[in-house]
Amino acid sequence: MKKIATIACLLLIAVALMDGCAVTRKLDAASIMRNMKVDFRQITLDSVEIRPDIVEQLGGAIVGGILPNPNVVAFVQNLAKGIVNIDLGYAYLGVVLDVKNSDVDTLWLRDFTAHVSLDTLMDLPLELKDSVTLIPGENKVRLSTRLPLDKRIFKFKEIKEVKATGKLVVALGPEGESVPFDFNDSRTISHEEMVAIEDNVRQTILNSILKDWVGGL
Repeated sequence: MKKIATIACLLLIAVALMDGCAVTRKLDAASIMRNMKVDFRQITLDSVEIRPDIVEQLGGAIVGGILPNPNVVAFVQNLAKGIVNIDLGYAYLGVVLDVKNSDVDTLWLRDFTAHVSLDTLMDLPLELKDSVTLIPGENKVRLSTRLPLDKRIFKFKEIKEVKATGKLVVALGPEGESVPFDFNDSRTISHEEMVAIEDNVRQTILNSILKDWVGGL
């Protein structure tokens, strides 16, 4: 009986130690969350996808040989003025967050939900490009989003602030307990940055129309 009682006591102690370790790890995770920091770093124009039927929507590229359709000419003139009346396609943006992990452990990013606000112009959902582990120190987390190419794209030069808001769900290992972390960070965007994106989009649209026109000759 004494032997059985001793074994039982040892088992209870082992279970208590295991529970204590689990609690400690959970507290460590909570501490990491308190010390984690997310900074908005960069927004870039990754690519532009132009609808292949834009010229068709305008009634065809050419009339009577090499002369462009008057509707195409009018569209190009309006585009130069920032006037858009049809659906042009999509612009794909890249967003970089700097996530600082102050702990000595690597964190596993299990889930991510966020959006980026371009001043009051529009809110866009963000997607995580790759699965991410957050090593100790600074981590560049790359996100992507897309926006419709409509008249709002030519108001980019008016944007002065970009804000990233969302939630990271991390764990201390592949099977560890998930811990959520809310973040909200913004940065001032220079006029030159936004003008560069706007001009790039405009030029891509013009190049696409010119290519279709020349291809139809």
